[in-house]
Amino acid sequence: MTLTNIRFPEDNPFSRIKLRHIFGWYCLLGTGIYFQLAMIGYTRGIQFDGKTPFDLLVVAIFGTYLTILLLALVGRECRLAGIEIKYLVGKVPTHYPWLPLVGLALANVVFSLSVFRVFYYPLSFIVPSFVEKILIDNRDTSTSILITPSNTFFPALYYLSSAIYSYVIFPIFYAFIFEAILLHRWAAKWGNTRAIIAFFLLPLISYNFISSVIATIINAILYVKSRSLLVLIIFMALKKLIWGIWNVSYTTFLDNQVGSTLDVFRSQIQLNVLFFALSAPWVIGFIYKNWSVLKGPLPYFANAAEAEKIKADSAT
Repeated sequence: MTLTNIRFPEDNPFSRIKLRHIFGWYCLLGTGIYFQLAMIGYTRGIQFDGKTPFDLLVVAIFGTYLTILLLALVGRECRLAGIEIKYLVGKVPTHYPWLPLVGLALANVVFSLSVFRVFYYPLSFIVPSFVEKILIDNRDTSTSILITPSNTFFPALYYLSSAIYSYVIFPIFYAFIFEAILLHRWAAKWGNTRAIIAFFLLPLISYNFISSVIATIINAILYVKSRSLLVLIIFMALKKLIWGIWNVSYTTFLDNQVGSTLDVFRSQIQLNVLFFALSAPWVIGFIYKNWSVLKGPLPYFANAAEAEKIKADSAT
């Protein structure tokens, strides 16, 4: 089925996908897995509460298990709705410029780091307590991968499971659910233009909303332009890897300055302005150069139309 073959909105297979069902499955599956772990812990004499939380290895496995189950359920819902997964995923383009993709991932990460610090620098003088809380929370999240062995009973397995989730499972989950399903579903409901606008406005709830909006636009452009979800998954995995290297490097070499959190944050403004000046032209230039691709058909219908054309040509 191509977009031109759809006579009525209800004929669009993505109109049969309900996002509230996906959200409901997520809540139900999460609750069910939690009770499974709690029951296992109860039989072994372990009470899970605020004083005795789950081991971090269990948390990592919990997230992986939940994500895989949700992907399986959404895949089944797509098949029932008549959605061809192969058109949604697409193919890896031949002779794809992978090296520039690595450069774009690096520029995107540097831009995200610098724009966050440049934006919050003036706010650190206006609402210092608010900015300090964000910095502390962000630092705690960034250093979570450097957990000491005493925090989990099997550190090596924790590192392995966290790496698999961060660099493989989560990029697949995000690309499939948010970039593929969500974008096509909203386009079926509101049309391409409104869907794309709503899609870009979604990250505004993030504390680093400028970076989140830019990243969302880049992800959408990569998916629509390449018509391949695999390109986007590789791009997101590259960004996760660069983020991980940055977090380890920053914690090891740069996070030992003397002074309060705000003082250290303010003292690094020159370096952040330099990073912003180097990365912003690359990131903004990519968006400006490729913005027009978002005006064309979405990947599912473009891939379906190409497959039908190849089939018709082979028949003649």
